[in-house]
Amino acid sequence: MKKHVFILGFALTLCLNFQSAVFAQEQNPDANKTITEIGVLVNSQKYQIAMTKCNTAIQKYPNEAFLYYWRGTIYNSMGDNQRAIEDFNKSIELDANNAKAYVLRGICKADLEDKEGALEDYNKAIELSPNDGTAYSMRAMVRLDLGDMAGADKDLDTSNKLMNSKDDKGESKKGK
Repeated sequence: MKKHVFILGFALTLCLNFQSAVFAQEQNPDANKTITEIGVLVNSQKYQIAMTKCNTAIQKYPNEAFLYYWRGTIYNSMGDNQRAIEDFNKSIELDANNAKAYVLRGICKADLEDKEGALEDYNKAIELSPNDGTAYSMRAMVRLDLGDMAGADKDLDTSNKLMNSKDDKGESKKGK
């Protein structure tokens, strides 16, 4: 079993956090409704139903980055990292500021032993979203694999600080 199997939990956490970003677009309410429905199915681990709905939606809305993000998440959850990477690539092509897609693509790359590629993706995710503790913790794992103990320790410390500074809703405890 691959050592990154636990990433399913991270992926689902990322998916849950990602739903609010979908509503920010408001460009296509029908597409957004479908994207949210797919997210609920994925978070409920109903991957086959979610995949069918996602494939249909991609035919209808081929330029919706979030659809490729979700399908990549489904492939990742099913252990098909190569296909997941292809969908994360497409999601990033359509929305280069999608930090979560970089994190999940990095997870897939790490599972496929592309440690340098994973490191690049985590670095980009951190650049885009410097307060994402998940990106730091995933980068720490790759740094450990690459023998960078000091970098891994620093990333884990940063990840812990960021994750502990959030409340149950993922909002900052500061200023409350």
